[in-house]
Amino acid sequence: MAAPAVNGTAAATPKTTPEQTREAAAWVAMFAEGWAAPVNADTFCDHFDPWFDDRVKMIQPQLAPTVGRQAFREEFARPLFTLVRDLHGTVENWAAAGDTVYIELRLEGTVGSRRFTMHTCDRIELRDGKAIERFAYLDPAPLLKAVAASPSSWPRFLRSQVRSLRWSR
Repeated sequence: MAAPAVNGTAAATPKTTPEQTREAAAWVAMFAEGWAAPVNADTFCDHFDPWFDDRVKMIQPQLAPTVGRQAFREEFARPLFTLVRDLHGTVENWAAAGDTVYIELRLEGTVGSRRFTMHTCDRIELRDGKAIERFAYLDPAPLLKAVAASPSSWPRFLRSQVRSLRWSR
């Protein structure tokens, strides 16, 4: 069955082979394990590194896109885990379409003394079982509200935003 028409054209839904379904299920299991109880940015990234292509592209709100595993570590994970030391996530649902995996994730953590929960849907493009691109669909408002209500977190948050601006040039 074709997807709804977009701008007057129909988009075909890709067929998912049994092998793609197995790869997606393995990827989601690894993803869930990695987000369940990360210790810090390094253990988090070490967990994901074997599952990322060397030139993986990461796109998410509030940050400049990152390309490569090292940029993911330095420009995404380190600032995030510095700001939210107890950050963890729970996979709530997932689906696969061809080489694309969609993962709904509930993120929880504490900024200063403020708890927050936010939801994201990550679209991950796989090639040979490795992520080549991740695009996060999320509303960062719960995190931003926690930061705004925790003045002690402002310097860490502002440093991460300035760093992201430098990397986006």
